[in-house]
This record gives sequence, structure tokens and C-alpha cells, in this order.
Amino acid sequence: MAGTVWIGSGLPPIRRDGEEYFLLGVDDRLYLVRNACPHRGGPLKFGHVDDQNRVVCPMHHNAVPVETLLAWPTTIELVEAPVRGPDGRT
Repeated sequence: MAGTVWIGSGLPPIRRDGEEYFLLGVDDRLYLVRNACPHRGGPLKFGHVDDQNRVVCPMHHNAVPVETLLAWPTTIELVEAPVRGPDGRT
């Protein structure tokens, strides 16, 4: 079960392969989640996290458990990696 969950609603749009994603923080991990509610495609990015750790869509108030969002095949976990300069060094 997730602990601290937040939505990066104030961030600019994040696009990948023609789809829009939003940033979802779960405990100390970051994820890119497709910004479309499974109910009617509403923008989950502008929803809120309720007291049961569900992301509530702002359009029709459909509530999606965080665990479900993380299990979507389109969800991407962001991981730390050293940034390399043009010479290949960190």
C-alpha cells in the first residue's frame, strides 16, 4: 500500500510517443502515468489524491487506486542515472 502520494499538477505537459503523461510521486519514487482516466479519458493530472490513495478524476469523480495506475503497462518509473557530458564523463 502506498504511503505519501502526490500529483505534479503544476508541471507543463509531458509527452511521450504522442501521449500526454503526468508526474506521480509515490513515497520516494517518481512515475510518469498516462494522463487519461479509464472512465472517460478525463485529465487525471488535474484530479486529487483522496484519503484511500486513489487519484480522483476531476471530470466525473472516478477514483483510480494508485496501485492500478502503477500497474498500467504505459506507466514509467523514473530512475536516477548519472548525467554524462559531451565527453562521456559524469
